[in-house]
Amino acid sequence: MDPVERMVHRVLQLGIVVSVALLAVGLLLDAARGEGLSTEVVPIADLPAALADLQSAAFLSLGLIVLIGTPFVRVAGSIVTFARQHDRRYVVVTSIVLVVMLISVAVGRA
Repeated sequence: MDPVERMVHRVLQLGIVVSVALLAVGLLLDAARGEGLSTEVVPIADLPAALADLQSAAFLSLGLIVLIGTPFVRVAGSIVTFARQHDRRYVVVTSIVLVVMLISVAVGRA
């Protein structure tokens, strides 16, 4: 496996593992409390306090954020890996992909 493939594999694998773990904690908290599945979404600014309070919705929200953010980290990691390999063409192309992804998120919020 070349360095780019290895990095992509590790990032995607870690993102999935962390996301599933957070989602599982949220589900277990709901089950332990005898509550139904939480449908609340915790805003990012409120996450630290909600996580400290062991709110299941906070763990579910963070798990989804990690899952959604994993491809962004993968693309950013690809840029770093290509830069270390001095492959300017792929740095530029991958940077454009990252910018398009970020613009999509920004436009999707509007």
